[in-house]
Amino acid sequence: MHTAPSEPWGSDLELWPRAGALIGPHTTGVQMVDDLYKRLRSREVLHRSWAAVKQSGLASPSETTVTAIRRYDETWLSNLEQIGKRLRGNTFRFDGEEGLTIPKGKGKGLRPVVMAPIANRIVRRAILEVLQGYGCDSSRKTWHGVPAVRQIMETRTSVGGIKDRGVPHGLSLIDEAVRSGKTSFVRSDIKNFFTRIPLPEVNAFIAEAVADRAFADIFKAALTTNLTNRAQLEERKHFKLFPDDDVGVAQGSALSALAANIALRSFDKRMNDRGIVCVRYIDDFIMLGASPAKVRAAYVAAREHLALMGMDVYDRTDDAARHAGKFDEGNIYSGTDVLGYKVSETSRQPSAAAIQAFRKKCDVIVEQAKKQMSLAASGQSPPNGQGYHQAMVMLHKTVRGWSQAFRHTTATQVFQSLDREIDRRIEDMRAFALTLTQGATAQSRRRVMGIQLLGETPSHPLPIIPAQQRHIPERDDDLGDMAPAA
Repeated sequence: MHTAPSEPWGSDLELWPRAGALIGPHTTGVQMVDDLYKRLRSREVLHRSWAAVKQSGLASPSETTVTAIRRYDETWLSNLEQIGKRLRGNTFRFDGEEGLTIPKGKGKGLRPVVMAPIANRIVRRAILEVLQGYGCDSSRKTWHGVPAVRQIMETRTSVGGIKDRGVPHGLSLIDEAVRSGKTSFVRSDIKNFFTRIPLPEVNAFIAEAVADRAFADIFKAALTTNLTNRAQLEERKHFKLFPDDDVGVAQGSALSALAANIALRSFDKRMNDRGIVCVRYIDDFIMLGASPAKVRAAYVAAREHLALMGMDVYDRTDDAARHAGKFDEGNIYSGTDVLGYKVSETSRQPSAAAIQAFRKKCDVIVEQAKKQMSLAASGQSPPNGQGYHQAMVMLHKTVRGWSQAFRHTTATQVFQSLDREIDRRIEDMRAFALTLTQGATAQSRRRVMGIQLLGETPSHPLPIIPAQQRHIPERDDDLGDMAPAA
């Protein structure tokens, strides 16, 4: 982080250094000793990557994703061996991806989502592991990553998509700035950010950083979005929401945050100067300074800098952006929503949008539970076999997860108020279950409660065993050279 020079910020924009090369040479040296492509296809890295993809997939709200992950997990070891074999033979391809457009909410437009095969996700995660490094119990197996990438990840005011750093780090930086007298702020999103990331510059940075042609080539392929349904998206005029061949990265890709941080590293450097603190979480940033004139001048400079990359932020006169929470300015004492919190001076509480989303999630659990219990009480099998007890566990997990996400709040009265609302939802579910089971048979009560009836276990025939089955495993010295099989 740059230290502020003696001269203070003024409203004169010429005081701000003009944007130079957006992605230029770095000084940390290239990675020449280790064979990165060989490390990429090692068992150590592929196993770590699958573990990360599996954990993320099982936590997905999509039943389709969870089912796909569970099926893949049944033969995960052989699946990873096949990926390694394809990587070793240079036959691995990122393909078969589908572009989906999901409504953000009433009047908020569409969110472009790329559904990628699990193998694609594993290899992208493996690339990230090699670039950023990873720790192991054995110091001999610990990998410190690529120096130039590590330098990007160590940017003090960049807090998104970086291991062991995130919202708490950003809040701490904001708190630090406010305590030092920087109480004026401007906050904005970068418009359509992920579809504007300049791929050639990001790829050039990695190619220079690693000095490994095979690894640089697969990184370039991993950043490219290959949509099998492009024609349908173009017909609905939705393809413009997705990245094309030269610009943009699929949001949600394991490499999207890294690409964002590489592209904006010069932004981070230039916007933290002359008494301004600019905290950025991927495409959202807040600038804090000693006066409105200083932060407004910095915001204009930021807009000029981003324009050189084909990006833009919201205009100060854009009332719709203010109303949608995409832009805000003023004095931090009046409060603003940032990083999911409403920050006012050094006070923090969950933002109104975060609270609303939490309430909605709890309501969905309750309503779905009622439907499940009603089906069970009528003798039908609920679609996912869940009942009262499973809904209570799900509600507990949701509440606990949300409490941890906002554990840095200083406004405990908000939690207490929400607790009373949660109590009402619990009582609602309990009373509903009691009504359904009053006077019902023991079997019906079990079904409503969500406790399996042994007598309703479906009959399954024995598996058919082939007359002769022979399997000769292939020796894969290349996959085993980094670490023994798990």
